[in-house]
Amino acid sequence: MARVTVKMYATVREAAGTPECMAEADTLSDLVESLKKRFGREFSKTVDQAERDPERLVVLVNGENAGFARRGRITLKDGDEVALFPPVSGG
Repeated sequence: MARVTVKMYATVREAAGTPECMAEADTLSDLVESLKKRFGREFSKTVDQAERDPERLVVLVNGENAGFARRGRITLKDGDEVALFPPVSGG
C-alpha cells in the first residue's frame, strides 16, 4: 500500500475535523473509502454527494486534477499528495 498525505479544504476539512492526515491505500477509490470510515458520517455525507455529482468534489493528486469520477483508475504511490476540496466559485 502507498503511504500518502491527504490535505482537505473548506467543507471537506470541516467534515473531517482536520486539515491534513496520512493514509495508506493502493487506489484513490480505496483512499476515499478508508477516509469515509476514518472520519465518519459528516465526511461520508460530503463524499456521497460527490458520488452522485462528481462536480461537487475536486480531487488533485500531486497538483493534477484526478477527477473524482475516475478515482477507481488512479493508482497511488508512496509520497503522493492528495487534495480534496469543493469547487471554488465566486467572482
